Parts: sequence; structure tokens; C-alpha cells
Amino acid sequence: MTLSIPRLSRRAFALALLASAALTAPAQAAAPKICVNQYATATVIDDILNGFKDSLAKKGISTEAMVVQNPEGDAATQLTLAQGFVSDGCDVIVAIATPGAQIFRKLTTTIPVVFVGSSTPVEAGLINSFEAPGTNFTGVADPAPVEADIDAMMKVLPNMKTVGLIYKAGDPAGDFLAARAIAHLKERGLNHIVAAIANAGETTQAAQSLIGKVEAIQMPGDSTTMSGIAGIIKVTNDAKIPAFGNLSEGVSHGGLLSGSYSYVEVGNLAADVVEKVLAGGNPATMPVVVPKAAGFEINVTQAKALGLTIPQELLDKATKTY
Repeated sequence: MTLSIPRLSRRAFALALLASAALTAPAQAAAPKICVNQYATATVIDDILNGFKDSLAKKGISTEAMVVQNPEGDAATQLTLAQGFVSDGCDVIVAIATPGAQIFRKLTTTIPVVFVGSSTPVEAGLINSFEAPGTNFTGVADPAPVEADIDAMMKVLPNMKTVGLIYKAGDPAGDFLAARAIAHLKERGLNHIVAAIANAGETTQAAQSLIGKVEAIQMPGDSTTMSGIAGIIKVTNDAKIPAFGNLSEGVSHGGLLSGSYSYVEVGNLAADVVEKVLAGGNPATMPVVVPKAAGFEINVTQAKALGLTIPQELLDKATKTY
């Protein structure tokens, strides 16, 4: 026996079915709000972001609600953007570079913060230790290999006596890395002259102040110096002396050599940490990740321009040449 349903009743029946399906279907999870503080413009930071975004995509983590802000290393702008993140319902904050992360230590103890590319998270007060952070912070650290950089430069310039150091004074990474560099220079019997900066706009003047006094300039590796590296390299090129350090950023812009990490891989590792945090992981108990150093990046073109020879033993350790 077949029941005949009037046309209007059929429509009503269909609508009722749709309504019932909508009520019983599982709700789609909202895209996580991932708030990224880029801190400054630099090639290594671009690599971090590219690796981070690509890895999130491969993991199936939506970036639809992701927000990326860049204060360009300006302290006042940084504070304003950070305050906005804290009050804006971020599920996780991703803070690139030490000063980019440090501001959040003062603003929140509850929102998970994943720092990326901080050389000195303990010294900066972000965490208690690499193994047990003990705070709402964890992340990926990249301690710059300043001692290896100095030893490599001694092989390129065996008669080097005095090295100039350019770094941002008052920056936890800058101060810590410069102290390590100074200690190692002394251990190796080398002299040093410091030309500290307060912001990226002072790099040219700092480099100029060292010309005629040093055989080479080292940039230990803080983010502010990285963002002003073009001014340093112009001065050292004009003076025909080498600059070294500052990781990939330094070498790609005309520095002679530096120990380095793959910053795309650093971004990948940051995505791994964010994935764990979004899954409910507690940053306080999540050990900080330290990537494996990739070796040395070497600018052989710059070496030729300066009339310098890179020893084969260093070339054998090169992960990238320019």
C-alpha cells in the first residue's frame, strides 16, 4: 500500500529532515586562533614562517584564523601588538626572537606561548630550564654557535688580532651571545672592541666606528642586529674587511661565514610544538626543542671579493655557499 503525500506536506517533510540532520550532525571545530608575533623583517624569519605555515598545512591544522603581526623591532609597537594578542582570545601565541617573546612574559601567565628562534630563553626569563620550562612558555631555541664562528675565522685570518663586536645592548640574546664571544676571544688570545647599538638604525655608525681598529667584525646573532645588517656589510665592503656571524642572515647579506641552522626546519619544529599545545599539552612540562646545527654557511663570492681564501676543511663543512 502506497501513501500519497501532498506536495506541501512533502516540502515540509523534507525541511524537517534537513533540520533534524543539522541538529544531529557534529559541529565543525572552529579554526584555532594562532597569533604570530613576527618581531622584525629578516630572511631567517621569513624562512621560519614559511616552514611553520607549510608544516601546519601538512598536519591539517587550519590557518584560517591565524594572525601575523610585525612590529619591526619597535618597542612601543611591540607592546601595543602584544597587548592586543593577550586580549584577543588567542589559543596560542607564537613569538619569534627573544625580545619578541619576552614582552609576553610580562603580559600573560595563562595563554600558551611558543617562542621560536630564541638563543637565550633561560637568560631572558622565559623558562626555568630547557628540560622543564615551568611556565606557560616553551618552544624552539637556536643558540648561536659563536665559538665555532670565531674558530673558523681564525682559520681564514690566522694573523687576526682584534675583532669588533656589534650587538644590541640590553637585549637578552645580544648581551648573552656577546659575553660568550668575548670570553672565547680572550681564551684564544684575541682582543675585542665593542660597538653596541640600541636599534637597527645604528648599525652603520657602529661599523664605521670600528674601521681601522679591527681586522674583522663579528655579529653574535641578536635579531635587532640582523635587521640592520645591510648597513654593516656596506661599511665592511667599503673597508675591505670581513664580517661574520649572525647565522644565515649574516652570510646571505654578505657576511663571510657563520654556523647555521635550517630555519625552514626551525619553523617545522615550531609547528610540532604548536600542534601539541593545541592538543592540550602543558608548556610547563614540554621540553624546549633545539634543532641540530646544519654546519657552516660560507659566502665564497665575498671571500674572493676580499681576496681571502676559505680553507678546504671549512668548505667540507659547508651546508650552503653563496
